[in-house]
Amino acid sequence: MQVIVLRFDYATSTKIETMQEQGNVASLKDETSLPPHITLQVFLQTKPLDLKKAIEPWAELIKQLPLSFSSLGFFKQRGTFYLAPVITHELSDLHRSLNLSTREFTGQDALHLPDNWVPHATVMNNVAPPFWGPLFARLALEFEPFTGTATALECWSIVNGRAQTEWSVFLSE
Repeated sequence: MQVIVLRFDYATSTKIETMQEQGNVASLKDETSLPPHITLQVFLQTKPLDLKKAIEPWAELIKQLPLSFSSLGFFKQRGTFYLAPVITHELSDLHRSLNLSTREFTGQDALHLPDNWVPHATVMNNVAPPFWGPLFARLALEFEPFTGTATALECWSIVNGRAQTEWSVFLSE
């Protein structure tokens, strides 16, 4: 599986990693969190270099995106807690451009298509139901809205729950 993600500057990543560490105690699985990111699209089986050829020409022209993480969210289906960025025109345009440039590739995840996409940075997956309330309360008490910067697009191959970076395209300053 290949995943195209939006990566953050160091300060933003550190804030998210701190929240991830707080949530580790409530996970059903002993898993390593993926590096902080926003998933833009998922492909079941695609050649990473073919994706790069489709994305790189326009991605190199994109400026780093300011982000504002203003709220916490929860996906019940996977016991997932996440940080929700404010959806700006720039973020939506980036996502739309990615989907347009990769539309010929098969196996795209419908949840990441423009009409279904919920941009988020995962704090914790697979939280046991008895911990949902207490963990949300703890995270909510400690959470303060913050701003950050998206600095790169990356393609990861996910194997056994671990990400291997295939390539990166850094957004211009």
